[in-house]
Amino acid sequence: MFKNFKLSVVAASIAVIAPTAFAQSAGSWTGSIGFTSLQPSVQSGALTAPSLPNTLSTSDSNTQPTGAVNYMYTDNIAVSVPLGFGFKNNISGAGAIAGVGTIATTNSLPISVLGQYRFMEAKASWRPYLGAGLTYVKFYNTTGTAALTSMTNPGSTTPTTISLQNKLTATFQAGAVVNLSDKWYLDLNYTKTLLTTVGTLSTGQTQSIRLDPNGYTVGVGYKF
Repeated sequence: MFKNFKLSVVAASIAVIAPTAFAQSAGSWTGSIGFTSLQPSVQSGALTAPSLPNTLSTSDSNTQPTGAVNYMYTDNIAVSVPLGFGFKNNISGAGAIAGVGTIATTNSLPISVLGQYRFMEAKASWRPYLGAGLTYVKFYNTTGTAALTSMTNPGSTTPTTISLQNKLTATFQAGAVVNLSDKWYLDLNYTKTLLTTVGTLSTGQTQSIRLDPNGYTVGVGYKF
């Protein structure tokens, strides 16, 4: 009887501490929700003539709730699809027009599919990973301000409108999954999207803007 009791205690101990409780192995699905801070790294080209020399633009950062769905294709290879409702950014004057303030606002929706390689074994309690994939960035609700109209079409009662070119481009990722229990985990990651777009004004002027946004994400996930 005492022997059976000892065996039961050992078995229970193994069940509690066994690293397989944290496994994110082949065939498993996980999902997370959290927040992403999107921070553009702007290098602007000059607005085409007629305009002041060195008429440049810049964009601010924005933080929004986001999520992700992940599928473990093997113990080490995962497919990740980030989810979200998009980001809103203010585009401001830079260079020769640095003092004019906001010249346009826009919404951007990045749609990504990423492949990830997760290091360490499936049973590990934390797993760093590297990822890469494609992102389609859709710009919408892009609106020019009164400052843009006065700068590009002074004296006119017709507002200057602006559109931004949608782009398909590459995204790179580095992150880590930290398991909190057999079901819950933290996902921390950084992404870099190589993004250059072209703004076209209703006046016929254009401007190339290299945004190359950095994304910083913190999420809480659940293993299904």
